[in-house]
Amino acid sequence: MRLALSENAAGASPKALAAARAEIERAHWYPHSDGEPLRGLLASHYGLPEQKVIVGNGLDEVIMLVALATSGNAKPTVVTANTFAGYAASLEISGHAVSTVPQAAAGGIDLDGVCEAAAGAAAVVVCNPHNPTGTALNAEQVKTLVEVCHGAGALLVLDEAYAEFADATWFGSGLPYLHGKGIVVLRTFSKAYGLAGLRCGYALGDEDLIGAMTSIRTALPYNTNRVALAAAAAALADQHHLRNVVNDCAVARQVLSTRLAAMGVPCLPSQTNFLLAHLGDDAPGIVARLADEHRIHIRDMAGLGLSGWARISVPLTRDVSVLTAALSSAMAATGAHH
Repeated sequence: MRLALSENAAGASPKALAAARAEIERAHWYPHSDGEPLRGLLASHYGLPEQKVIVGNGLDEVIMLVALATSGNAKPTVVTANTFAGYAASLEISGHAVSTVPQAAAGGIDLDGVCEAAAGAAAVVVCNPHNPTGTALNAEQVKTLVEVCHGAGALLVLDEAYAEFADATWFGSGLPYLHGKGIVVLRTFSKAYGLAGLRCGYALGDEDLIGAMTSIRTALPYNTNRVALAAAAAALADQHHLRNVVNDCAVARQVLSTRLAAMGVPCLPSQTNFLLAHLGDDAPGIVARLADEHRIHIRDMAGLGLSGWARISVPLTRDVSVLTAALSSAMAATGAHH
């Protein structure tokens, strides 16, 4: 069981897979250099003009394009601690000075700290819902963040890779603010849409920034391949499959979180397709034993500065008991105690 990379256990829409198979027949043709028809489909899906949309080879490339397009500023770019390492990596390679805001005591984003840091920043990068804690900012908090960054003249980059999994009744997305300037929202087909292996992500928002990213991307004219573009377009059209994936994940996440709590393993409340679980001092041993003896892979978070914690992708509901039984056995064998 691959539960270390926040992959989608349910898989992609059958329609997306069918589109991918059909597109293989055209593998001898280059893809469209602007990511069409997907770019246009995303624009109409979100009600945006096409010049506010750019498609990339996964969010990793999109983040690198953002970093390149905003480099050369004397002011620092703000990121939060203990999060996706790709932000700092891309920013540093592109010559940004990076300033880090520690995470909140309860885990996740310290909104006050980020707002304070925005005052002297060129840009602010926030992952919401947050990886790896799984927590999220609500609509009111995002509104505050947007207003503070706007007032400070800092570009706000909201990485919403996990947004589809969040509770829409209160989750704060940057989407409502895209008619203005100074904000860009990053989304992906890797998580809820289940196309991680095809690498397809996109950015929405500030026209000047998207324009700068687009001109930098002329160095990568065919960055998103034909198969990925076709599969993503079909996945976007199959919102029924997406809703089923998201609903099933929410059920499995609740079951998993309840079982873990019963085992004495606390988790942070999650708005994603993973849980951040506290395994204590024995975490590295438990993670290793789970992989070696049970072939179940979860991710030790010590590398992100969260020692004692592990990130566990939410499996299918029917696989939760297999995971918890194996984890229980690994904990007992490692002598873990809470």
